[in-house]
Amino acid sequence: MPAPALSAVRLAVRDAVADIPPGGLVLVACSGGSDSLALAAALAFVAPRRALRAGLLTVDHAWDDTSSARAAEVAEQGESLGLSPVEILAAPAPRSEGAARDARRAALLAAAGRLQAHAVLLGHTLDDQAETVLLRLARGSGARSLSGMPAADGLIRRPLLGLRRAHTREACQFLDLPFWEDPTNADPAFARARTRATVLPVLEAELGPGIAEALARTADLLRADADALEALADDAYLDLTATAVAQAPAELDPAQTALRPARVELDVQALAPLSRAVRGRVLRRAALTAGSSASALRASHIWAVEELVTRWRGQKPVPLPSGVLARRTGGRIAIAGPDAPIPAEPAGPGVAGPVHPAPDQEDRLVSQAATAKADNDGTSIPAAEVSPARVHPDIGDVLVSEQEIATKIAELAARVDADYAGREILLVGVLKGAVMVMADLSRALTVPITMEFMAVSSYGSTTSSSGVVRILKDLDRSIEGRDVLVVEDIIDSGLTLSWLLRNLRSRGPASLEVLALFRKPEAITVDVDLRYVGFDIPSAFVVGYGLDYAEHYRTLPFVGTLTPEAIARRA
Repeated sequence: MPAPALSAVRLAVRDAVADIPPGGLVLVACSGGSDSLALAAALAFVAPRRALRAGLLTVDHAWDDTSSARAAEVAEQGESLGLSPVEILAAPAPRSEGAARDARRAALLAAAGRLQAHAVLLGHTLDDQAETVLLRLARGSGARSLSGMPAADGLIRRPLLGLRRAHTREACQFLDLPFWEDPTNADPAFARARTRATVLPVLEAELGPGIAEALARTADLLRADADALEALADDAYLDLTATAVAQAPAELDPAQTALRPARVELDVQALAPLSRAVRGRVLRRAALTAGSSASALRASHIWAVEELVTRWRGQKPVPLPSGVLARRTGGRIAIAGPDAPIPAEPAGPGVAGPVHPAPDQEDRLVSQAATAKADNDGTSIPAAEVSPARVHPDIGDVLVSEQEIATKIAELAARVDADYAGREILLVGVLKGAVMVMADLSRALTVPITMEFMAVSSYGSTTSSSGVVRILKDLDRSIEGRDVLVVEDIIDSGLTLSWLLRNLRSRGPASLEVLALFRKPEAITVDVDLRYVGFDIPSAFVVGYGLDYAEHYRTLPFVGTLTPEAIARRA
């Protein structure tokens, strides 16, 4: 008789594939860890009893020299379980949870399409769900993000979300299946590893058992709420755009309208009565329709667009990621991509308006220069075009090149100039890393500036944050009544910056904003408001362009990762 844990895993798999017709192919993604290996074994048991075909996919990210051998071992385990086909998918990725997740998903879906599979099973457990909710909660995410991972997402299915990680270990042990302990699960460089090893155990110890279950239950409740709100937002969006189409000029050929660059216009009087939750979703959908990058579009962007509806003061247009611009003209909000025409006169609340360009194209130029581009062309990790051996022997991967940094500094400066036109800025550089950013940014700005420096640190000489904030050097003058722009090289956990902003706000500046050239979204643990961000990069330790390791590598003109040998040599 199987152990209760094994029975639970098999039952979960049986329920997950119940709708797949006989003869259908089901694939399991397996890393060799206890979760995915138990899932693979359960699928091998369930599939023949449901007249299904079952195969296994394992993804090799090439993170170390042993990854290919480990992938081969996982493939052998799959074959020994009777799974077929069994494939190893090469998906090289930077040493980043987010980058690896995206590469893995793309590889799995591509293989599923090629093999005509009905489903791909992933081994995420209730513990993974709890960690996901906690991480997103710490980052200030909305209801959809806090709803966690869905049990079904297209071809992707997650049968084990109702089971604990302990169940999968017990199942593997009962079947005498040796499983792999992924060292990244204990690597403090990864936010999820810190959450798993430290945060959740502390919560369990201080608040009592059941925290993981409570977080997973929260995800289920929020998913239902998010579904309901998005249904309301979809109805509102369709009503607003249907009215727009009805009011579009009759002389426009519908076929030509469909080919025009993305542009959405919404009536302010119709938007204003909507609840904030619904209105924000409507504006987000409009921004995505206009071409804004989903991964780069943040709550702060949507809030700024909302102010065009709820706090209209004649403010400038709002630049959004991917060169999209939101502006208010009369009684309408227009959200348009970088190539969409700007009408000279209001065209009513229609999706399509006259194609005559507005006399003032300055806003469009600012939008194109100041906003992040689409994924993988500047806001995420650029591909290195230069061999690391030719740039520096200690560099493993070049993440952001010298030319890309120069281009981004110019874009950020254009946006700052537009936002602070007619005012003087006090730039506050955070030593030592921000020196390079401060110098290049200050030369690129055209508005009047003065400069100050602070040294505030939460780092030692290691590759992760110490969590201890210290003031090493304070400002030399008062900032009361000044427009202050804090210049940072990189935002990691956000702990240092969060403390610094609280400190500076207490000194009475007229305004206080932050410009950071680099940000690690996966590593952020506190809510920080960044007005200007250059690049999102992986949660790996990086050096160059002001960033150091043990006070070395600051003068490199690019940003990259260190080789393990270089880290060991300077440890």
